Amino acid sequence: MDRHILATPIGGIELRMETGRLSALNLTGATPTEAPLDGPLVKELERYFAGDPVRFDGIPLDLAGCTHFERTVYDATRMIPFGNVASYGQVAKAIGMPGAARAVGQALGNNPVAIIIPCHRVIASDGSLGGFSSGLSWKRKLLRHEGVLH
Repeated sequence: MDRHILATPIGGIELRMETGRLSALNLTGATPTEAPLDGPLVKELERYFAGDPVRFDGIPLDLAGCTHFERTVYDATRMIPFGNVASYGQVAKAIGMPGAARAVGQALGNNPVAIIIPCHRVIASDGSLGGFSSGLSWKRKLLRHEGVLH
């Protein structure tokens, strides 16, 4: 497994690659210690942090440890456009399980590739942020970056 820390305008992010596929993207705030990275993933992340509405469709992911339900939730979450949000209930409805908002939240809490699967765009039905596995300060940073929060 390859591990790299990439500097971004909102802090360092850890990228873990497994056989050429992204297996984890962790929001850590760590300082990069390696030489600058290159490649399609880095270019897409640079575009994202420049404000482009990147969908990351061409990035190969290693989601081997995820359940079928989690993958279904992640696919629906990837459909939420840059600069927009949806509620846990809306995601549950989108996957055909309108009563599964809590299960959607649990699945998103297991998301191994934050930003690529934009779980930060999913909020509570009352408009509050809900939870975020990397902490609400990161969720706020990402939503501010996308212009959702001011």
